[in-house]
Amino acid sequence: MNAPPLDVLPGLRAAILAVPEITSRLAPYNGSFSVHTRRPVPDNAPFPMIVIGPTIARTDDDGLSDFRPTAVIDINTYGPQPDRYRDVEAVAERIYGLFHRQASALEVDGYAVTDIRCTGPSPAPVDDESRVGRRVTLTIRLYAKP
Repeated sequence: MNAPPLDVLPGLRAAILAVPEITSRLAPYNGSFSVHTRRPVPDNAPFPMIVIGPTIARTDDDGLSDFRPTAVIDINTYGPQPDRYRDVEAVAERIYGLFHRQASALEVDGYAVTDIRCTGPSPAPVDDESRVGRRVTLTIRLYAKP
């Protein structure tokens, strides 16, 4: 079976941008908000920001005649310390609530989302003590639409 290309990042970004409790705590960027799906983020990207992905791990639970991939992806929230510390924590908590056990929160072209499990928020790596970061890790199970 030939499965469609798997790209969950646009769907994750769209779901996050649809939640005012998240976007109200982010910096504006290029007519939208500082939500990025690639690393490194642009040099001019402002904080607080969200960085989605890349995919950490990808496995599958294929059946005889279907394709059921699983993707593990981090969503990291960063902001300046100490003045936006609480905003970073609140955004990470809201991301967890948005996706944990909420398969209908995500749309992926060519796939049905069957399950999403989250862990975190936990500390995300930062370059120095002037930034705070929180990470939510998503395990996303999908089913390729026939």
